[in-house]
Amino acid sequence: MLVKVRSTDGPNLTIPIPTGLFCNRLTAGIAAKAMAQNGMTITPEQLRKLFRCLRDCKRRFPDWVVTEVESADGDYVYVKL
Repeated sequence: MLVKVRSTDGPNLTIPIPTGLFCNRLTAGIAAKAMAQNGMTITPEQLRKLFRCLRDCKRRFPDWVVTEVESADGDYVYVKL
């Protein structure tokens, strides 16, 4: 996953996120616990299914752009799977 943020008044960021490190059982458990503390009900198993789907989509569509947004004042956000 690649996240790019270009700002007109601040620093530009490019953050590569390895999908294998981000989408695993450990992060699913941590994310489910954090969501439960904030009042959302989602199980670690549901998150694991979501992560499996993301990894499968990355294999099938390696250059899939999840979102690309440009604001009126020139800020730009780009997320590629």
